Amino acid sequence: MPNHWIFLSDPDDYHLDKLFENKTDLWDGVRGTVAQKYISTMKKGDRIIGYHTAPGKCAYALLEAASAPFQNPQQKEKNWVLDVRAVKKFSTPVPLADMKANAKLKQMKLFKMFRPISVSPLTPQEFRELLRLGGLHRP
Repeated sequence: MPNHWIFLSDPDDYHLDKLFENKTDLWDGVRGTVAQKYISTMKKGDRIIGYHTAPGKCAYALLEAASAPFQNPQQKEKNWVLDVRAVKKFSTPVPLADMKANAKLKQMKLFKMFRPISVSPLTPQEFRELLRLGGLHRP
């Protein structure tokens, strides 16, 4: 059974539309200790919600882990990366305000951190609710 995640991306640095153009891309640039720990536990096939940070601040697309994590070949120190595949853009991006106002999403780890981290787990229920809000009832 796949796990569920939310990946944050600054659209000025990496807009998720680029992933949809490329179909699959290396997900790197994640430096935080907790985010690195989460990436290290991922498996090929895990499902991911792609989220754009400022200025849009919205859940944007459904993605999938296209590989297991591996050591970034460009780094000497431990740095996990993985290949990510574009699955489907949300028909309606889900604004952060709507996510925070939704009772089914109140317990998201993303909202419980002092500072949001770039990779965070989702429960299956949170994942399904984000898909529903984004207009993807059946991914």
